[in-house]
Amino acid sequence: MTLFLKRVLCCITATLLYGELQAQLAEVKPFDTAQNLRAATDRIFADAVKENTLGNVKEAQALFMRFAEARPEVATTYYELARIHAKENNAALAAQNIRKAMKLDTTNKWYREFYGNLLANGNQFLEAADVFAALADRYKPNDDYLLKSSLLYQRAGNFDKAIGELKRLKDQRGPEEELLLQMNQIYLKQNKIEDAAKNLRLLIEDNPREGRYYALLAELYYNNLKVDKAKEILDEAEKKFPDDIAIQLGMASYYRKKNDTARYFEYVTRTIENKTIDEQTQLTLLVSYLQDMGKDSASRGNALALTERLVQVKSNNAALLSIYGDLLAMNDRQKEATEAYKRSIRIDSSNLSVWQQLLFNLTDRSSADSLIVYSQGALQLYPSSAILYYLNGIGYVNKKEYTKGIQAISTAIDFQPEDNKGLLAEMYGSLGDAYNSNKEYAKADQNFEAALRLAPDNATILNNFAYYLSVRKEKLDDAEKYSAKSLQIRPGEATFLDTYGWIFYQQGKYDKAKELIQQAIEKNGNDADATLHEHLGDVYFKLNNIDKALEHWKIAKLKDPSNPQLDLKIKNKKLYE
Repeated sequence: MTLFLKRVLCCITATLLYGELQAQLAEVKPFDTAQNLRAATDRIFADAVKENTLGNVKEAQALFMRFAEARPEVATTYYELARIHAKENNAALAAQNIRKAMKLDTTNKWYREFYGNLLANGNQFLEAADVFAALADRYKPNDDYLLKSSLLYQRAGNFDKAIGELKRLKDQRGPEEELLLQMNQIYLKQNKIEDAAKNLRLLIEDNPREGRYYALLAELYYNNLKVDKAKEILDEAEKKFPDDIAIQLGMASYYRKKNDTARYFEYVTRTIENKTIDEQTQLTLLVSYLQDMGKDSASRGNALALTERLVQVKSNNAALLSIYGDLLAMNDRQKEATEAYKRSIRIDSSNLSVWQQLLFNLTDRSSADSLIVYSQGALQLYPSSAILYYLNGIGYVNKKEYTKGIQAISTAIDFQPEDNKGLLAEMYGSLGDAYNSNKEYAKADQNFEAALRLAPDNATILNNFAYYLSVRKEKLDDAEKYSAKSLQIRPGEATFLDTYGWIFYQQGKYDKAKELIQQAIEKNGNDADATLHEHLGDVYFKLNNIDKALEHWKIAKLKDPSNPQLDLKIKNKKLYE
């Protein structure tokens, strides 16, 4: 075959194949174009979901908008855009898009829920309530929708509709307690007392053996100034349920509000000693009563008597013994309080506050050894507790082992957080006391000054610093300033008056000194201590009134027989300084 013939045959074949391909493309083109377009836009939606999941919100939003342009009939797109706008706090665009979604898909409840929540977040409570009420009409179960619409109607101030929604729920679920009590809250906002009472009576009818609903009914009447009606309900309930704790608590509450202390305590006692409750509930009720009793001495005595009875029955309850110790301390029975705290920590040593109460009870000088021993025991359990080191230091100072006291208080300061300036100032003040007693006067002054920088209005620290300076006859002008300030803060304080008077004594202003120290003695009466009378005796000696000086030195000697200097003053009728 010639070359020319071969070329002609190839051309004819190519022409035939092209024509056949064109015919095939003409047949399938419309179908493939639609499929390709759908596949491409589906990929856009998938990519948008992916970017949104990864947190790339801007990219996701752009992709969803591209998809919406290509496929405006897909409701889900606008839902996703609404969610993005809501997260960006753009409520207007979120609302615009979710409304488009709801228009395209009228059956999707999730779109309506989103819209309702969007309205609620924008404080459009009435509109939001209507949305959830409509959802309750359309979908079952609808409990959550009814509850939400009721709450939103309340927030919108439409209490009648709020009640209506709860009534619909009551018709479905029956007169449940939680539901009826929610209705009562709305009735009370409307001042519909009898409607609320009717609900409580429904609960009483459905629960004839439950005394607490009587108590709730009585409280309802009492809180709404229907006192006689409240008492009538409680009396009726007490006949039926004499040992019911809810009724006893209701009676206690009634008598407390009536300020009938005796009857209140009677019913409090019944509740706390009620055999149907456990120990923890007993303690909770007891603590609640203690918080209510105030500073009335009769109430404190009643509480102590009640707690003593409980301790006799439950002698191994550490928490009860701790409360017992507190009550004993309140009633000035310190030694017994200390024993109660010791019993408590023997049973349960894990309560730091009980250790602290015990140690505070041992801060008198006569208990120095016990304070040291028990604080060391506590530090084995709480080796980083600043307050325990501090109290341990006080024990050593009280025992006149000043070096050990200084070391312990210094450690306390190291552990004490700086945010509690008041306690830190007390520690620096005590360290100043210890250094002064150890005759390290420069360090004493440094610590007092540090204390006053933290708490410039701490009257006790001001007074102590002033007194030590006066005794040492140093910086008397500063001492006078500190002492005067302490009396401005706590006018008439006997100890402070003595300090102020002694500063004037050291300055040679004896008439002023006599006036102030005499005031301090009069403030204390028979409890005025030996130091006050000795000071006044010294002042009288400087004023050349030897008889008066001897009179007060002798009184001081009776109060402090172990003071040898007083013996010399009295014997020789002479001042020794």
